[in-house]
Amino acid sequence: MSKKDIEQKRVLISNPPQPNSSIKQVDDVFIVVTQAFCPNGHNLINSKNEHFDGHPGIKLKLVTSNKASEIFLSPFHGDHSKKGDTDWSDGEKFDIRCPVCDTSLPTLAKCHCGDDSTPRGELVKLYISPELKDSHILALCNIWGCRKSHTIDNWNIISEYLDGQISD
Repeated sequence: MSKKDIEQKRVLISNPPQPNSSIKQVDDVFIVVTQAFCPNGHNLINSKNEHFDGHPGIKLKLVTSNKASEIFLSPFHGDHSKKGDTDWSDGEKFDIRCPVCDTSLPTLAKCHCGDDSTPRGELVKLYISPELKDSHILALCNIWGCRKSHTIDNWNIISEYLDGQISD
C-alpha cells in the first residue's frame, strides 16, 4: 500500500490497539481480530469456525469463474495460516465474498503485490466494528499468496506484516 492510497489526513501509524477495539493484544505479543463484518453486517468470526491456537478464524468465500470455496484465515495479525480449501495456485486472483450473503467485499485500494510496483490485486475491506466504518477495517489482498494485509482501527494503522509497507 503506498502513501497515495491512504487517507493521510485520518490514518496514522500506531502500534497498540485502542482499549475499546475489536482487536485485542494478547500477552503483549499478538494482535487478534475478534470480530469481522461483511458490508451487510454478518460477523464472519464465530465459535463454530475453525480455530487457530484457541481463537476462531475468519470465514470467507473465495470465487473465480470456475471455482468457489470457503476458507478460514487466522485471526492473528501477521499469521498467514489458512484452513479449509487451500488448493489455490500462488498468484491466482479471486473475488472475496461473505459466506453468509455472498456479497463481494468492497475495495480499499490497489495492492502492489508481486515482484514489481504494478498493482496486481486489490485490498478488500472487512469491517472490524459493527458500525461498518472505514475507520475500523482489516484489509486483505485478493491474490492467493500475497501476504500484504493491514489493520486499521480508529484511523490508525495498528500493525503491518512487514516494516516499511507504507512508502511513497
